[in-house]
Amino acid sequence: MKIELKYFSGTGNSWKILDTCKDIFIDNHHTATISSITNNEQLLPGADIIGFCFPVYAFGIPRICRRYLKQLHRFSKPQNVFVIITAGKKDESGFSVSECVNILRKKNCLIIYTDIVEMPINWTTYMNPPSKEEAKTIVDLGIQQAREIGNKIIKGIHKYHNFNIPENYGRFGLYKEYYLFKYLGLQNMWRSFNVYGSCNGCGLCEKICPIGSIKMVNNKPVWSSSCEQCMRCVNYCAKDAIYQSMGGETSGRNRYYCQDFKPQKNK
Repeated sequence: MKIELKYFSGTGNSWKILDTCKDIFIDNHHTATISSITNNEQLLPGADIIGFCFPVYAFGIPRICRRYLKQLHRFSKPQNVFVIITAGKKDESGFSVSECVNILRKKNCLIIYTDIVEMPINWTTYMNPPSKEEAKTIVDLGIQQAREIGNKIIKGIHKYHNFNIPENYGRFGLYKEYYLFKYLGLQNMWRSFNVYGSCNGCGLCEKICPIGSIKMVNNKPVWSSSCEQCMRCVNYCAKDAIYQSMGGETSGRNRYYCQDFKPQKNK
């Protein structure tokens, strides 16, 4: 089989899970390629299966992922597709799967598999990511699950993740956070990024931003409205200098990114 894999990832979680699936496919003598949706490559013609892996942002998929799926041309014949979502907690995946499925079905896609894989959180501005030891444990479990997913897809086993209301939020909390972030927060949160005095103007954040949202102005980073809140800049900053105002302090918090993920290479 010919399998094409597409992902979006801030700090490497979605890439790692899909790359693990790729290894399983190749080990079983299939052809598999993987690339980011940010590189503007078109889907290869003639793929037997297309797989997507995206993270959860406030109970939905990132804006760039939604936009990417919507711009896909409708397939002339039914296309087998699977969707994997990475989340800090499986229970809090929200509308992420259904968003993908609803768009893809309009593109003449047959959804053969959907699942959630728990990976370490990276939203350092409003949460504290796990320690390196804790993150490793979580990642190892995620990789194990990804291997199982890859093998099931090869064997033709179908699975569909069911939508649920997260216990810690309830229905009202779920809808509130989803719509506030989607229609208000994402449009404005880029304005709250700032740097501590420890920023040395190295420009790494500008170089690795997957969207190209950061520009260096007077030796300091400035964010723009295209920011997806992926937290790559925050977690890769060598000086731990990036934070967000209005409660998004990062001083003293852990940082997280997948150790195998090379953002400049995978940009």
